[in-house]
Amino acid sequence: MKVEINLKIILFGILFFILEQMDVYLIFIISIILHEMAHLAVGMAIGLKPKVLTINPLGVSVQFYLYSQRKSIKKVMTYLAGPLMNILVAVMVAWLPINEILAEKIMYTNIVLAIFNLVPMLPLDGGRILKEILIQKIGNKNATIFMSYLTQVILISITLLYSIMILKLKNIAIFLLVLYLWYLKYIEDKKVKTMLRAYEVMEYTERMKKVTTKIM
Repeated sequence: MKVEINLKIILFGILFFILEQMDVYLIFIISIILHEMAHLAVGMAIGLKPKVLTINPLGVSVQFYLYSQRKSIKKVMTYLAGPLMNILVAVMVAWLPINEILAEKIMYTNIVLAIFNLVPMLPLDGGRILKEILIQKIGNKNATIFMSYLTQVILISITLLYSIMILKLKNIAIFLLVLYLWYLKYIEDKKVKTMLRAYEVMEYTERMKKVTTKIM
């Protein structure tokens, strides 16, 4: 498994240190790590092979080698593992004899992460789960196109909502989250373009095979 480190994590750490919110950032990072470790553990347990482990400003992310549509159920189980882990952490902390303020921060962070990751947009877990379901109904290409448009609509809506929250709460973390979401959308769009080109090549190849077969 390949390990990558995104150096932006240093900038985020410095920023939260300056804002005197390192405790919030550390709780967030640890919660994300537990989230991704759940993805990794479940994925490996059901036979998926980890491809890349990335350490980034939002913690850790795991990518698996994906083989065929027949593994869609396994993919969905893997995607669900992260949010379920955050819910489990929130429940466990509620029963632990720790500082009340710290417990509230941990519970709040993990509940928000679980809900946020289930939003049906890519590359969040909710978007990946919805895409796997759509693939079975309308095929890979149509599912990819639909999820690209849906992600854009949801992201614009989130940006508008968070803009209001930023003005009222003056929380820099919200601003950074919105920026990072747009960055992820940019990366995802590049993947979508590559995938759509691949689908076009495959469709062209299939058409040419049919034409050749008819001629012969």
